[in-house]
Amino acid sequence: MSCLAQGESFVVERIEIDGIKKIAVGTVLSYLPVNVGESLDVERSPEIIRELYGTGFFDDIELLRRDNVLVIKVVERPSIAEVNFEGNNDIEDESLEQAMEGLGMSKGLIFDQNKLGKLELELQQVYYSLGKYAARIEAKWRKLDDDRVAIDIDISEGISAKISSINIIGNRNFEEDELLDLFQLESSSDGMFPDDEYSSSKLAADLETLKSYYLDRGFIQITVNSQQVTISPDRKDISISINMREGDQFRISKIEVGGEMVVPVEELNQLITFREGEIFSRKEVNKVISAMQKRLGEDAYAFAEVRMVPDVDEANKTVALRLLLVPGNKVRVRYVHFSGNEKTKDNVLRREMRQLEGAMYQVSKVDRSKVRLQRLNYIGSVNVGVEKVANSVDEVDLEIQVTERFSGNLSIGVGFSQVQGITLQLGFAHENIFGTGNKLEFTFNNSDVTKQYALSYQNPYYTPEGVSRGFNLSILETDASENNTSNYLIDQAQFSVDYGIPLSEYNRLRLEIGVVRNDLRTTSGSSQEVYDFVRDTSDKYDDSDPNSEVDGEDYDTIFTSIGVAKDSRNRRTFASSGSLNSIGLEVHGGDLEFYKIRFRHQTAYALSEMFTFSFKGRVGYGDGYGDLEELPIFEKYYAGGVRTVRGYESNSLGPRDSENDPLGGDFQVVSSAEVLFPIEALGSSETFRVGVYFDVGNVFEDIDDYDTAELRQSTGVSAKWFSFVGPIEFSYAFPLNDESDDDIENFQFSLGATF
Repeated sequence: MSCLAQGESFVVERIEIDGIKKIAVGTVLSYLPVNVGESLDVERSPEIIRELYGTGFFDDIELLRRDNVLVIKVVERPSIAEVNFEGNNDIEDESLEQAMEGLGMSKGLIFDQNKLGKLELELQQVYYSLGKYAARIEAKWRKLDDDRVAIDIDISEGISAKISSINIIGNRNFEEDELLDLFQLESSSDGMFPDDEYSSSKLAADLETLKSYYLDRGFIQITVNSQQVTISPDRKDISISINMREGDQFRISKIEVGGEMVVPVEELNQLITFREGEIFSRKEVNKVISAMQKRLGEDAYAFAEVRMVPDVDEANKTVALRLLLVPGNKVRVRYVHFSGNEKTKDNVLRREMRQLEGAMYQVSKVDRSKVRLQRLNYIGSVNVGVEKVANSVDEVDLEIQVTERFSGNLSIGVGFSQVQGITLQLGFAHENIFGTGNKLEFTFNNSDVTKQYALSYQNPYYTPEGVSRGFNLSILETDASENNTSNYLIDQAQFSVDYGIPLSEYNRLRLEIGVVRNDLRTTSGSSQEVYDFVRDTSDKYDDSDPNSEVDGEDYDTIFTSIGVAKDSRNRRTFASSGSLNSIGLEVHGGDLEFYKIRFRHQTAYALSEMFTFSFKGRVGYGDGYGDLEELPIFEKYYAGGVRTVRGYESNSLGPRDSENDPLGGDFQVVSSAEVLFPIEALGSSETFRVGVYFDVGNVFEDIDDYDTAELRQSTGVSAKWFSFVGPIEFSYAFPLNDESDDDIENFQFSLGATF
C-alpha cells in the first residue's frame, strides 16, 4: 500500500474505507467525487479530501493505493453523547435543544468543535428573542469513553429587559392608544400589571393584529414599513418603534359571485352580509367565504374553495369583489378512523357519529358528530381531519382524534363543607365502565347533615336507537337542623327506573318511575310548622284527644316523573355555544299527594376565543293535591349558596319558621349571568375557568307571594375546576341588596356540584 504519487493515474476498481466505526460506508461513498471505474490521478486528491472534510465527520483523512484499489483512511470525530444545561430557569431544556438541532449539535450526531462558537451565538439569540439581552452563554466539551463527548452549556440568563415605550409612527385615522390596546406587548407604564417583557414572537403577532385591524376597516393598502427594537446601554430597557403607512380607506363598489355554480346563486347571495357602498372589511369577507364553503360542504364538496378576486380602483377608492367558486369533486366518506381512545371502544364513539361511512360527505353532519363526541363526559377534546384517499378523486377518510378524560375513580377521603361540616366519603364512579360508555356509581357519605348510600347504573344505549335506561337506589339519612333549614330528622329510601327517549337530534324525553319511603321525626328543636305538618298528615293523631302527640310519621309514595329537554350545547362542561331548555313534572301519590314542576334554561355564547358568556335560569313550583295543601316540608325549594344565589348563606333566603330557621317555599326563581375565561397558567381551558357573575333569585311561600322587590342580588368572582375528585367551585360574592336579617357569606365553595 502506498500514498498516491505525483503524476500517477489508475482506474479505480474498488474503494475501501478504513477507520470508520459510527458512520455507514454508503454515507461516506455518497460524498466522494470519484466512482468505481473512473480514472484517478493525484491532482484530484485535494478535491477528494476537501469534500470529505466538508462533511464534518472526520478529524484526519489520508488517500492510499493498493494496486487498483483506492483506500481512504480516516479518523472519525467523536459523537455527542450528552448535552447538559446549567442555569436555565426561564427556558426549558427542550426549547434550547431545538435550537441546537439546527446546527447539527444534537445528541447522537458527530461532534464538530468548530461549531461551539456558533452554538453560543444561536442560544444567545433564543434569549434575545425574549428580551434577555444580558444573557451569557458558555459552551464547553469534554471527552467520554468510547470516542464520545459531552457538551456542557453554562447559562447566565440575567434579567429581562422591560419595554419602556412602544411608539407607532404613521397613524392618521386612529389614535395611538387605540392601536396599542390591541397589542399583547405593553410598556412599563401601562396599567398595574403590564406585560412589559419583550418577545419577538409576540411583537410579530401584534403587527399582524395591527394589519388586521386596518384591513377590517377598509385600509387595504396598510403596510408596516419597519419595526425597530432598541436596547438601552445598560440592557435593562427596550423601546419599540413601528413605522407604518395607512393608505386610504376603500369602499365596496360591486359584489359578484362566479366560478363553477354548483349551488344556486340565489342561495349564495343570501350568505353575503355586506353590501355595495359599505366600507371593505376583510373579516366580513372571510366570514362570507367560510359560510359559502360550508354551504358547498353540505353538498359533499369537502375541499371547496371560494377565492376573493379584488379589483381595486385607486382613483375612486373602491374595490370590486368577485367571489370565485372552485368546488372540486363531490366526495363520500370511505372510512371513519378513531385515535386517542385507549380505553373507550370504537363502537362507543361510532354510535355518536351522524356522518356515516359510505354516505356522501356533509359538513353539518361532521360538525354535529364532533359536538356529540365532545358532549361525552369521558371525552375531553375532539379534532376532526378530512383526508383524501390515495388514487381516488371522490373518496375521503375522516380522521377523528380524541383525548380521554379521567373517567373512573375510587375515592376515600375526609373533607369539609361549609354546609355539611366534616365529611367522610367512600365512593366509586366510572363514566365509561369497561370502555362501554355505561356509567356505574356507588357513593357513601357521612357528614353532620347526612348519611347517604347510593348506587346507580346508566346505559345510554339500552337500544341501538339511543334509548337509555338507568337504575337508581339510595338511602339517605338527614339531620335538617345541620343543613341550615327547619329542625327535623328524615330517613329516605328510594328505588327508581328511568328511560331516556330521543325525540329528535336535540330533543329528549325522560321517564322515571319509582317508590319512596320517608320516615320523618321531630326533635326538641322542631318548629311549630314541622309539628303541624306531622299532625296534619299522620294517622296516629287523634283530633278528639287534646293530649294527643305525634313525634313522627312514615310516608310511602309512588312517583312518576316526565320531562322533555332540548339540548344544543356544543359540550356539557364549559359550553361556548348552544342552549339547554328542559321542563319536567313529578307527581307523587300514596300517603302524600303532591307534584313539582321544574323549568331550567342555560345558554352559552362565545364573546371571543377566550371569553364565554353564560346565562342560567331555573324556576320551580310545587303544591299538594287531595288532602295536602302544600309541598311536604322536606320537599320545599330553597335559595342561597353557591348553587343558587351566591353571597347568601346556603338555604337561608325566603320564608322562616317560628324558630327563625329557613323554611323553604313552594316557588323558586333563580338565575345567573356569568362571563368565563381560562387562565392557562392555573389549568387547562378544558378543566379550569374563572369568571365574573351576577346572581338573582329567592324562594317564596307560594306563587302568589312572588315579589320582584324581594329578589336578592349579588355579584362577584368565581373559579370552577373539574378535578380528579369531581367538580369544584369557589366564589367570592358581594351581595347588592341584602336586608338586615339576611345571613351573608362572602366566600363559598362546593365539591361535586353541577355547573
